[in-house]
Amino acid sequence: MLDLPSMTNCETVCGDDAIVVCACGFEDRTLALGSSLSPDSSREAIVLVYRNWHDRNRVSEVVNQFERLHVEVEQLDYDRFIPDQFGDIFYAALRRRTGSSVLLDVSTMSKMAILLSLEVCRELNVYTRLFYCEANEYGPTREQYLKAKANPGFPRPSIQVYSGVAGLARASRLSSVAMQGEPSAAIAFMSMNEMLTQALLSAVYPSRLFLINGHPPVHQWRERATAWIHEQLIQEWPDQDNPMKQGPDGEWLPERTTSTLDYRETTEMIRELYWKLALNYRIILAPTGAKMQTVGAFIARAMHPDMHVEYPTPKGFLDFYSRGIGSKWIVDFGRLGDFVSRLREQDIQEHLTVAGQ
Repeated sequence: MLDLPSMTNCETVCGDDAIVVCACGFEDRTLALGSSLSPDSSREAIVLVYRNWHDRNRVSEVVNQFERLHVEVEQLDYDRFIPDQFGDIFYAALRRRTGSSVLLDVSTMSKMAILLSLEVCRELNVYTRLFYCEANEYGPTREQYLKAKANPGFPRPSIQVYSGVAGLARASRLSSVAMQGEPSAAIAFMSMNEMLTQALLSAVYPSRLFLINGHPPVHQWRERATAWIHEQLIQEWPDQDNPMKQGPDGEWLPERTTSTLDYRETTEMIRELYWKLALNYRIILAPTGAKMQTVGAFIARAMHPDMHVEYPTPKGFLDFYSRGIGSKWIVDFGRLGDFVSRLREQDIQEHLTVAGQ
């Protein structure tokens, strides 16, 4: 097992002279960090503003929160459909700042923005703490899932929170040319929208597909819902790549599942798949799952940058995506570049030790 820091539950967050980095989303938890920061702790903030989505962004509310705490705010545009340039923009913004560390709020951040922000923090080897706030409710509701399941003519991807798929997004910082020309293996996460996975498959044509489901700490029914949505897709691929197990209620669930909250399970799962596949396949990683599963995917990919990232980008989100502010969590990674380097050494040493036995 890798030496990964645990998540600490928190209500008040001390900025410790950190540069606060967050996104202006539309969910209630967009405001969770600003309402949790202790007074006189942070002096600088970098706020991602989603381009072409200003009517839903809660920009003024986020900025007002920081201004009341006397925090200087810099706004950066983020294009969810063309994210490549954001890495350089964010890199330059961090270099201009004087804060001694980064406090990164991923609660309402795009999956690609999470990956790029963490990658820049790794490149700069900045001391990095991660903040994540759960929602109280997530869309779709359990009633919507049960209604869809009871209707045999209801298309399974329809109990979704997205209005469509815009296409695949990629960024040079997260790309790899390793094993080009070799057969590819795609690692993707189940969600409430099977069309994200279908968009990936239509674009990259992998030889093998490995799906990772998610088990939430509170809304356990969602694990069954995402499995049901992807049931037909799973049947189109070899059984050995996506093994199933019988659940407590007799239903069949994917064996390969990780916590939607504890990122460490996802890191270990992808690490296991990497060593299984890397010798013979080009690995394509699609972070289509939960936010903290994406954090776990970042760590696995940072250890093995020969994995290539492709992200099927949702076109938009329906009105009920999430509601409320739930539990708040902090993960302390220390200097992120040093942290990843230590994990690489540990991972290679463990693998070579096992291989040499």
